[in-house]
Amino acid sequence: MAQYTTREEVREILRQTDATTGTAADLEDDKLDLAITDASAEVDGYLSARYTVPFTPTYPPLVVSITRAIAAYLADLNYRQNVDYDTPLDPVYLRYQRAKDTLEKLSDGRMQLPDVDDGEPPTAEGLYINPYSGTMFTMDDFYLTTEGG
Repeated sequence: MAQYTTREEVREILRQTDATTGTAADLEDDKLDLAITDASAEVDGYLSARYTVPFTPTYPPLVVSITRAIAAYLADLNYRQNVDYDTPLDPVYLRYQRAKDTLEKLSDGRMQLPDVDDGEPPTAEGLYINPYSGTMFTMDDFYLTTEGG
């Protein structure tokens, strides 16, 4: 399974809080890896109906950003255990809410991943097809001839 983000990227998000004591950035590597694995699987689950997952060989930046936000949230939940957020404006929680909203938009077609083929064939919009078969005009209709040529 692809992991769309790294421990370092998740730790960077988790350090961007106003906490005066430790944060989930202090979690052991294996706990962060579990959060990243779970977040990557969640992203794949949402997007598998519209895209070929896992994304390889490069990851769309939006997928990386979404995965990072979800992994930070999952790691933070692990770190907090049963302690509530002090405010609904907690940065980790807000990133998570934004990531989930973006995932839902991507999965139901209200949003597209840039530069990723979603398997849909191109539409024929703007394609003109002449339904007339036969000769519509001849050179004589325009007073044109091939004589003297």
